[in-house]
Amino acid sequence: MVNEMKVFHRYNSTIHGNYRRAYLRSGLITGALLAVYVLLRLLMGSPLESPTSYVSDAVMLVAMFLFMAFYRNSLPDKRITLKEAMLFGIGMAVVASLLYGIALWAIGLAAPQQTELFTTTATQQTNNTASLPASHPYWAAWWAIYAAVLMALLGGFGAFVAAIFLRNEKSEIKTRKQTSNKTNKQ
Repeated sequence: MVNEMKVFHRYNSTIHGNYRRAYLRSGLITGALLAVYVLLRLLMGSPLESPTSYVSDAVMLVAMFLFMAFYRNSLPDKRITLKEAMLFGIGMAVVASLLYGIALWAIGLAAPQQTELFTTTATQQTNNTASLPASHPYWAAWWAIYAAVLMALLGGFGAFVAAIFLRNEKSEIKTRKQTSNKTNKQ
């Protein structure tokens, strides 16, 4: 039993900054950048054929890496653990993807050409096009949910990769001896 317990480690890590406020701010900025991209595409006369694209994916990943690096450099001693970097990255991805999904839904409802494109793209993927209406207002909501989930998953992966590259503090491993000495001293 004791040999099996050596496999599991307890890490003693310290979070150095206020990552919640930082990921909320950076997630809002990233989500706004993604919404501006969708709006610019619509204004240029080329609405989105798919809720995600290579440009929106690149914006999400690059912004995540840059904001995480900026956050790390703003910390005292510029030290960040893997846990703090992951919490920051996942929080930022969730906030940005929610804002992107809401913006995509609002733009899709406000622009008839975007809703029509969503509807025709969705009806082309199904064989039973006779039962689907020509322009259904819920298609924009489904595409927004789909886009938000995909962006959150992409952001989670990006958070993991960025956290591995940007962490610079390794947590100390607590051993059984250290934990028993602390309990004996108390």
